[in-house]
Amino acid sequence: MKTRIISAAVGLVLLGVVIYFFNTPVLDVAVALLSAIAVHEFVHASGLSEHRMLEAVCIIFGVAFSTVYFNIFSGITFLAEFIFAGILMIMLLFDHKELEVGKIAFVFMTSSLVPRVFSILLLYREYESPVCYYLVGLSLCTAWLNDIFAYFSGYFFGKKKLCPEISPKKTVEGAIGGVAGDIVFCLLFTYAFSAVMQLSVNWISLCIFLPIGAVASIFGDLCASIIKRQFGIKDYGNIMPGHGGVMDRFDSWIFVAPLLYIWNIYLPFIG
Repeated sequence: MKTRIISAAVGLVLLGVVIYFFNTPVLDVAVALLSAIAVHEFVHASGLSEHRMLEAVCIIFGVAFSTVYFNIFSGITFLAEFIFAGILMIMLLFDHKELEVGKIAFVFMTSSLVPRVFSILLLYREYESPVCYYLVGLSLCTAWLNDIFAYFSGYFFGKKKLCPEISPKKTVEGAIGGVAGDIVFCLLFTYAFSAVMQLSVNWISLCIFLPIGAVASIFGDLCASIIKRQFGIKDYGNIMPGHGGVMDRFDSWIFVAPLLYIWNIYLPFIG
């Protein structure tokens, strides 16, 4: 427990530094670093870490997808993905006795999509500073606090298993407590932030989003768990002692962040 607390404290300090320098290249470096580590963790999870060239290619394209503002419908994006897929397939052709199509498809998917989710942090800079900080804070709270409230709810009240074959420790009571606690805290966070910054809040939009966002957080956690279970690993990494790797901390956020970003475009929370 002591290790987890110290590790979490260090992580929060680093997060605070990145948020403080949000509108500087510090954020770009942080996003690129998170993406590189996440891609490395996925390659390692799939059992392909011994293929150094393949891992290097995945990391290079992952960092590119995270730091360049790719439009999914643009020609440059299609070209980049085509080149990336082509290189991986060439490696498969030359090393087909050791490489598997399923694993190649997995690292292609994760190296392309996950870094793009991290790049959403860069897109938040389109908003004015108060709104920008609020949206980042709300996305992190929705993802991380759900996990915390679910842990304590499950510890004290958990009886019925949620998905025993995927995540044996998760309970239905824990999930309900996580969603409820997440919603209450995010509402309080919004109220306090809007009062201090004197911003107007679309409470209807927020109240509709929060339960959906909380469920998306649980969904992301379960998706990460099933990947780990099928690959036979406990954690994605050990960069945060007691917590695991980058994807062990951001698995829930990976689904919350894009949902929140798109939702706020059409039904803005705050302004």
